[in-house]
Amino acid sequence: MTDAASSSTRLLFVIDNDFGALGVVMYMLHHQPLAARALILLPRRAYELHGRGLGVACRPYESLGDILAAVEAHAPDVVCLYSGYLLAAQRLLSVGELGELVHTLGERGCRLATSDPYIGTFRRLPEADLPAPRGALRHFGPAAKLLQKKAMQRHVRRVEEILEGATHIYPVEVELRGAGRTPRATFFNPLYVRSEGELRANHAAVAALSPGRTDAPRWLFVIAQFDLEFQEARYGAQRFGDMVAQRMREALDHGRHPTFVGPAAITQALSRRFADEPGVTILATCSFNEFERRLLDAQVAFYWQVFSTSGFLRLWNGLPVFFFDPGHNSRLLAPMHTNGLESHFMGNPPTYLDIEMPFDVAGLEAHEEHFRKAARESRERLARLPTPEELFATMIAKR
Repeated sequence: MTDAASSSTRLLFVIDNDFGALGVVMYMLHHQPLAARALILLPRRAYELHGRGLGVACRPYESLGDILAAVEAHAPDVVCLYSGYLLAAQRLLSVGELGELVHTLGERGCRLATSDPYIGTFRRLPEADLPAPRGALRHFGPAAKLLQKKAMQRHVRRVEEILEGATHIYPVEVELRGAGRTPRATFFNPLYVRSEGELRANHAAVAALSPGRTDAPRWLFVIAQFDLEFQEARYGAQRFGDMVAQRMREALDHGRHPTFVGPAAITQALSRRFADEPGVTILATCSFNEFERRLLDAQVAFYWQVFSTSGFLRLWNGLPVFFFDPGHNSRLLAPMHTNGLESHFMGNPPTYLDIEMPFDVAGLEAHEEHFRKAARESRERLARLPTPEELFATMIAKR
């Protein structure tokens, strides 16, 4: 297939509620000719927050009917579910509707792909020590956990059967032992790596977003809802909030501009603590466009989750990322953690910090060359993978 034919491929992306799902799709499409013929479907609330600033055609969906109407109108060659594994879990579709969608796409001759946030370990999910539904243990004890595990086993089996023929797409090279014969594809978008000039222009755009100390180097703190719940269960909500505030205060006292992005519960508490500080930015809601700008501008970023999509987008750009915790997924499902370290970190393991310990500011910033070197090594490996154009050209050629 020629490059021109590849660029004419029509793509439809059905995105779940996870910020990372949208992030990896935007990484895939960044400066790619494919983006001109792509349509992104977002859940209504996500569309209202992100949709109009993406630079790619985007529509909201609320039902299977909305998705099928978009398929009819857009006539895609390939439909990508980001992720097919989570659409039912997040109640965006029922499992039956997911099966109906896949069946209908097959009848139309569409190629089907899905992301795989479980990195080949979805079938192991029933082994995870998942928390029981709220209130269940108090009344039913171990019986509630057993019922939950049985329900999870049924769910996993049904979803696996529906998605077994879909091409599983990864933004890294993968060696997934025990993952069966599921078709897999990988890609790398070298155009996402920013030049010095692009980073300077991005810095100016971020400075315009933030009143106050716009000249101060920015430190970015990012936590997702599930990881916040895990940390609050571990430390208690008050103590965890105190530790986060202490680390942000240290950054501020050392002349840095801390920016915190996270769920409303903790951002509201932090906003009260830093109400009179113009040199602090706290965001409970942030569009993808704004978040990406802040992500690539921050001098240093801190996460409570090692498999955050945005964390990798920083790492592959050679920008420092530190982790306070492996994250809820890694702690619940050890095989996923193992697969993720092998495929995503490529021999350069995560750099952990202790949230209970004061920052060594000079020491953190001294790591910059380490991250630049690790990024060069990672990009050398990633460069062996197909570009997004080549990925979809190969999928179409397999008809």
